[in-house]
Order: sequence, then C-alpha cells, then structure tokens
Amino acid sequence: MKLVNSSRTTTYMKSRCLPFSYTTCTKTFVTHSVDATLVKTGFNPDTSHSNFQLNHLVANGQVAQAHLLFDQMPHRNTYSLNTLISGYVKLGNLDRARDLFDGMSVRTVVSWTILMGGYSKHNQPVGAFKLYAEMCRWGTVPDYVTFATLLSCCDETLMTKTLTQVHSHIVKLGFNWTLMVCNSLVDAYCKTGTLDLANRLFVEMVTRDSVTFNAMITGYSNNGLYSHAMGLFIEMQNWGIKPSEFTFAAVICACMGLNDVPLGQQFHALVIKSNFVWNVFVSNAFLDFYSKHDSIDDAKRLFDEMLLLDCVSYNVIITGFVWAGQLKKSLNLFRELQWTNFNRKQFPFATMLSLAATEVNLKLGKQIHAQALVTEANLDIQVGNALVDMYAKCDRFEEANLIFATLPHGSAVPWTAIISAYVQKGVYDEALQLFKQMRKAYVYGDQATFASTLRAAANLTSLSLGKQLHSVMITLGCMSNVFCGSSLLDMYAKCGYIKEAIQVFEEMPSRNIVCWNAMISAYAQEGDGEATLRTFDELIESGLKARFCELFGCSNCL
Repeated sequence: MKLVNSSRTTTYMKSRCLPFSYTTCTKTFVTHSVDATLVKTGFNPDTSHSNFQLNHLVANGQVAQAHLLFDQMPHRNTYSLNTLISGYVKLGNLDRARDLFDGMSVRTVVSWTILMGGYSKHNQPVGAFKLYAEMCRWGTVPDYVTFATLLSCCDETLMTKTLTQVHSHIVKLGFNWTLMVCNSLVDAYCKTGTLDLANRLFVEMVTRDSVTFNAMITGYSNNGLYSHAMGLFIEMQNWGIKPSEFTFAAVICACMGLNDVPLGQQFHALVIKSNFVWNVFVSNAFLDFYSKHDSIDDAKRLFDEMLLLDCVSYNVIITGFVWAGQLKKSLNLFRELQWTNFNRKQFPFATMLSLAATEVNLKLGKQIHAQALVTEANLDIQVGNALVDMYAKCDRFEEANLIFATLPHGSAVPWTAIISAYVQKGVYDEALQLFKQMRKAYVYGDQATFASTLRAAANLTSLSLGKQLHSVMITLGCMSNVFCGSSLLDMYAKCGYIKEAIQVFEEMPSRNIVCWNAMISAYAQEGDGEATLRTFDELIESGLKARFCELFGCSNCL
C-alpha cells in the first residue's frame, strides 16, 4: 500500500496549512565582510556599529559568521559577548556558550540570565540552578527577568526544596510583589505538584492577570483536580479577566478529565462565542477532546472547518481515527499530511507504526520505518519503541532486537516495549530473561512492565518470580493500578494459590472486567461452584457487562 498519493494536492489544502518555516530576513546582509575589514584595520572602531552587525548576524542564525566578526573586533564590550553567547544558546551549543561565559572578565546580570535561559530552554534544570547558585556566590544580584527565566525550568517533583529556597530569596530581594515573578512561581509550584503552595501564593497575590489564572487552572487540570479547574475558570470570569487560548486549552483538559462530553460541547459553544474557535491551538485541543470521547465524527467535522491547520492537527485526527478503528481514513490523512510543508520529524510515525502492529501489516510498517529513517525521526524514543513493538508483533524478532539494542536503556520504556511484544507472542521465557536483564541494569519497571512480566510468570506458573514481582510492586506503589492488580491476581490463580488471589482481589481499589474474569476463572478452576456463581452475581451488581468467558466459567460449575 503506497503511503504517498500521486494525485496533485489542491491549492485549498495548502492554503489551510501553516508553513513550517518563515523567511526572517528579506534581503541578504552583504556588507558585513566589508565592515569587518574596516573594523579590523581600525578605520571604524565604533563598537556600537560592530555590535549592531553582530546582533544582526545572530538574529539570522549566522552564529559562525558572527563569531568571525567578534574575533576581528578591536573593541569589545560585555554586550558583544552577551550577543554571541545568546547566539550559541539559540543553536543549543551550551558548551560553547559556557566557554565564552567563563572567559568573561566582567559579567552582568544579563550575562548570567542568558546562559541560565539556555539551560532552561534545553531542559537542563540542574545546570540552570547550579548557575544560579554560582551567580549568588559571585555577588551578582538577580533581577525579575532572572527569576522568571530560572523558574520556567521547574518541572520536577524533586525540585520542590530548591524551589522554596529560591522563593525565599525572591521575598528577601522584594520581588514577591512583581507580577511576572509571582506568575512564574505559581507556575513552577504547579509543575512540581505542590499545589498547596501554589494556591497559597495565588490567594496572597494582590494583582492577578490571565497568566496567573492560566497557571493555576493548568496546574489543577494536570494534577487531576478537574472540578477545581472549572471552578477557578468561573472565578476568572467573575473577576472580568479575559481568557486566552491557553486558558481554553487548560479548561478543555479539565472537561476531558471529567469525562463530561455535554460540558465540553457547552464550552465549545462559549469558545465560538468568544471568537477563539479560529485559533489553531484551541481547535487542536477540541480535536483531542472529541477524539478521546468516541466523537470522531465531531472531530472530523471540526478538522474540516478549521481555516488553519498545523502538524498537531493532523497528528490528533490521525490518532483519533486509529483509536476509532477507522484505519483507511487514518492512512488517507497520513498521505495527505505528506503533501504539506510541515516538519516531517513531527509526523505521527509512532501512531502509524502502532496501526501497522495492530494490523500485523509488515509492509506498511517497513514503509513507515523508511520514512522515519529519512527524517531521523527513528531517533525519537517513542518511535523507536513503536518500531520494536511493530516488528515483534509481525514475528520479526531479529529486527526488533536490533532496534532495541540501539535504544537508550536507562528508562523502562524500551524494555517494556520488547518484553510486552514477547509476551503477546507467547515467548514467555525470553520475556522473563529480558526482565532479569533489566533488573541487572538497575532499571526500575513501570506498571506496564509488571503487568506484562506477571502475565509471562502466570503462563509459566512461575510462582517464585510472581512473588518477587508482588514485593517490588508494593514497594513502588503499583498495587493501585488495575492492570497490575488483575495480572497479579491471574498469576496467583494460574499457580493454584487461590487464597492469595482472593486477597489481591479484595484489596483492589477498583476492578475492571479482566479482574472479575480472573477471579471467576480461579474459583471455577478450583471447582468451587458456589463461590463462582456468587462472584458472577457481584459482577452483575457492579454494573459491568458479563462477557462470554464469564458465562462459560459459570457454566463449568453447573
């Protein structure tokens, strides 16, 4: 099946698609080499003129040329170095930026903030906070921009202690009344999961704007407090503060968490009334909402009505069709996506690979793999995991293992992908061997890892390994997960340990149909007809619909 359609793409479709890149400079700056020569010979020693040229080159991404000009400047100042450092920061070359920073004889607060922003932008929070500590030791007083830049990289729970220390410094310097800093603090507390501190600061703030409310609403939504998020949105309306596209996106997330489709539809009407429906960011959020609530027709209708589309729009609608089982439509949209000018690295390769895995379509999987290789999207960990899963489900374990060997093994994700693939194909011994290798590599599994490994242990009736996994799951707090619980229950039942299975079943905070099926099957296997029928009655009373396997289990006891 060809992924690229040979038919000509319509002008209409192209006009709806936001371009991937824009031309930032309308004419070529042809005089910088001449000016550099003038500066070098001393004819024009005006540092401000040289700095203007330097800034122009950096702004247009010509950092190498900017560095050549910098080396030829007879007169430099702190601004010259700050400009060059910012150029390397934009390129992501933090090592070169740090070398220039370390070579500075005089560093201003701007110098520290630029490099700090580089660490923050490139997801290196530890480096940013170390630089902040070094800045304080040097006696440089941070300003409000420094704090806003530093706080933007706080997104880990482990940073809570460091964050409170920074907060104390902010209060000491009197920046706790600055709205920009307070907004950054609220956002940082929300991202680190300390909502109590975020809410306390929010309540104490004298002035609030849409950014303040957005941070709190997003924080509530991301931490599962969806009703709080909706309540705060109403309070925001009462304050007369106009919502932004970020506000609407956060509230849509809350509607999604509440699993309330009518509420989401009402909110959609409000967005249309507020004239934000044409915002691609907001429209994408609604696409995601409808796709995840089995309203794929509403999602497609919205997609067709959108005046502007980006790569996210296509990714969401394609994923929605895959979830809905409408594979032909997802393939057609993926073909259409390839005629756009979007960044091909951002294409939904992982989703398309999962489609190929579900359909056991090796030909399609190889075509997607080829495109991922061309765009270097295969270097993305999610795409790599999807490749492992696809090849394994297509019985190509050699290719799956080769790709697995190239993936970083520091996290549980690639291990889980290959273990799950082996388990789904019934290669339980190999799955258990991989799990042991993962443990030797000091990699902790996640809930999906334990669920798959327990399934392997159950089918091999490996009770000793099952008990070890049970102990680790208790330590890591995975017992509340319904999939881990059902897998553990199934393992004990298949190993003939009915008492342990009953204990796991009774301690589960929530149960799905798989749990009930495992428990009914366990009683039936033991020949306890009374318990089997009683459990079946409890299943009916719980509101879940019994399937054929539960009925078959009960019939064996009659």
